[in-house]
Amino acid sequence: MAFYRIKEAADKIGVVPHVLRFWESQFPFLRPAKTSRGQRLFSDEDLENFLRIKHLLYNDGYSIAGARKVLKESKSKNSSKNENVSDALREEILGEVVTELKSLQESLKEF
Repeated sequence: MAFYRIKEAADKIGVVPHVLRFWESQFPFLRPAKTSRGQRLFSDEDLENFLRIKHLLYNDGYSIAGARKVLKESKSKNSSKNENVSDALREEILGEVVTELKSLQESLKEF
């Protein structure tokens, strides 16, 4: 299992680090491991949770409270909404990967 420091995690999610810290304060299930110096270490599961939150807030237009409610409901029962969010996240991630690959391809053409 890989662990990421806050900067690396924020880069992978596509937000700035203070957004992750804020979300951590708003969603009680987000409790990353910490080093002896207090640095946050995020797991792959943490990143998946952050991606769900980002999708709910940025794509679906939920408020923090609304996203918290949706995530709480999806944890208590495997609803179809949760599956739709997972599918949407996969599509979003694949879209980002394709965009990044195209960007790299264009960069390579310049050489």
